[in-house]
Amino acid sequence: MTTAKTRGRPPALPGILLSRTDFDALDRLVGDLPGTGPAGLLQQELDRAEVCEPADMPKDVVGLNRWLHYADDRHPEVRRVQLVLPREADIDAGRVSILSHVGAGLIGLKEGESISWPDPSGETRKLTAVLIEDEDPIEAVAH
Repeated sequence: MTTAKTRGRPPALPGILLSRTDFDALDRLVGDLPGTGPAGLLQQELDRAEVCEPADMPKDVVGLNRWLHYADDRHPEVRRVQLVLPREADIDAGRVSILSHVGAGLIGLKEGESISWPDPSGETRKLTAVLIEDEDPIEAVAH
């Protein structure tokens, strides 16, 4: 519902949580990039993120290298992707770069949370983290 107080204001952003490991990797990644586009959006998310130790990271939060199912209010189907660093991205394999609009929007969300997020054209869409899969123990040791 839009009221006089909320009309014209963007919706409040949900809080995001990142492990110290993810935060440090992402901070290094965006440090050398221009502050525009997805890199700028990711930097904004890093600036407002709550950071915790990896051992304290809840299992229901979107992190790097985690598989998740998400909904985009512009598409009827739920998609399954893994958020990865740009060099590991492979859209055909479902591996989405953290430097994409979708990747920057989903990182740090808790399962069930939504965010109103810009797409490459500047239009806003709603992304929802529907399900975060349990971490693969073999993958966890490799990272």
